[in-house]
Amino acid sequence: MMILSILAGLARASRAIRLGAVAFLLLASNAFAADATGYTIVDDMLIYYAVVPAEMVRTFPPGSAEARMHGGVPDGRHMHHIQVAVLDAKTNERITDARVTATITELGFAGQEVVLEPFTVADALTYGAYFEFGRLATYSVDLRIERPGAEKTTETQFDYRHH
Repeated sequence: MMILSILAGLARASRAIRLGAVAFLLLASNAFAADATGYTIVDDMLIYYAVVPAEMVRTFPPGSAEARMHGGVPDGRHMHHIQVAVLDAKTNERITDARVTATITELGFAGQEVVLEPFTVADALTYGAYFEFGRLATYSVDLRIERPGAEKTTETQFDYRHH
């Protein structure tokens, strides 16, 4: 996946290159009506996130790592892949020992918690899962990142508008 490959490369890039690449991803996401990409820094963690249509994953050859991740692409008209990369904001090292969950909530409805599974793309660990956005609406995606030995859970939020 183009976005996953770019996110993986960002971990090895300088801060200026990372910020430029994130700006590109944010601008490029406008080309895909259902995409959302961005980043935030919380609790000294650099957190990149993306939501991409499962159709993009379905374009990979059967048997490829992308096609097999999370047990394969599930069926569903509004199926999307949520992916999160977590780095130490001071050292730019990948954080590979986290438990990452997302609670996805449409306004006025109960949220659904999804565990984001670790997977590797371009030799870089990322967390992700498939989720079906059943309605054309704006969703809140609340991320929680737990690390062994950490005093607290890191939390952040972004909105995703499913068109």
